[in-house]
Amino acid sequence: MVDGFSGTSVVDGEDCLRHVMGVPGALGAALVDHGSGLVVRFAGRVPSEDQQTTGAGVAGLVDATLGSAAFANLGNPGHLDDIVVTAGNGHHLVHFPGGRHDVRLVLYLWLDRPRGNLAMAQRAMRNAGEELAAP
Repeated sequence: MVDGFSGTSVVDGEDCLRHVMGVPGALGAALVDHGSGLVVRFAGRVPSEDQQTTGAGVAGLVDATLGSAAFANLGNPGHLDDIVVTAGNGHHLVHFPGGRHDVRLVLYLWLDRPRGNLAMAQRAMRNAGEELAAP
């Protein structure tokens, strides 16, 4: 079965989320269509009242980052792998599979601050993202 957003199989999405949820301190993970804010798949908990609020928040974060002057395409587009936000309720990581911000599907992870390890989480997200981005 293939999802309509990225051309990747749904099983790959489930495996991807299972992989990142294995990171110590992982509270929740989602595949989000950042163009629409739609949560395609999720595992664990979400930091807001519901999945769609979380999806909209992830989409807003991506739009704000990609729309900033620091990441504008001024002849030589920059390479963006991750967005990391540290807040009172934990670390929030957004990963662009394959480092491509022109793809609509992003991987989101909510990580517990005291128990989580940002470096391990980023590595797990990068590995899972490579699987998603593979043809």
